[in-house]
Amino acid sequence: MSNVDLDELRGWLHESGEVGIKYFNKGTGRRKADASWVTEADLTIEHMLTQHLAARYPEYGILGEEQVRQGLDREFIWALDPIDGTASFVAGLPIWGISLGLLRHGTPYFGLLYFPMMGDWYWAEAGGAAFLNNESIHVSTADEWDSESWISVPSDIHRRFDIDFIGKVRNLGSTAASICYAARGSAVGSLFTHASIWDVAAALTVLYAAGGVAITLSGDKIDTAKMIASGACKDPILAGAPKHVASLRPHIAVRPRI
Repeated sequence: MSNVDLDELRGWLHESGEVGIKYFNKGTGRRKADASWVTEADLTIEHMLTQHLAARYPEYGILGEEQVRQGLDREFIWALDPIDGTASFVAGLPIWGISLGLLRHGTPYFGLLYFPMMGDWYWAEAGGAAFLNNESIHVSTADEWDSESWISVPSDIHRRFDIDFIGKVRNLGSTAASICYAARGSAVGSLFTHASIWDVAAALTVLYAAGGVAITLSGDKIDTAKMIASGACKDPILAGAPKHVASLRPHIAVRPRI
């Protein structure tokens, strides 16, 4: 068991969600050097949570999306995304959330995610069960797919991928949410790209606890410890139930760049 106080962390994320709601639909963001969005809500929430975490867990490292890099050589490292789905947040779309993951020796160990506009909480601990709003969740156990089955995909799927799938594809606008929907068995799979450790640390903990797996499209395991140093996984990642990931992978191809 991890030495964290779930109720205390939920209080901090709820407070962060109130900050996000205050800024939602009330302003615009700016582009960072990598062309991704950042808003005042991102900066305010990251600062607020960093203050809480550093005071309560001084022996842990913290890695935030926007600014914080401290103690990255420690056994435990918090990986924090203050607004996962910032582009959706800026566009006035409701699927965005606060993601707080704890890594131990670089491996997902604990995860807590809060999506304020939907009131959804996800959490899990390595070796335990995964939860959505106090109910345990599990990846899809369906034996077959039909036209109503769906997978979550990147927003630029039409430019980057060829997919042969009988069901539907949906873009949720949040990497963390896309993984969580696979973890809860709603989506049969989740395909995402340009994943940074703060995007996935919490959600992968939930996915693994729900019986899921995540691998690159080339079939390699995800090295989250390496992502702490590099910041991102360059290869597309596919997540879901083991049997669905194995079945889907041959039907998804990266388009060659012209």
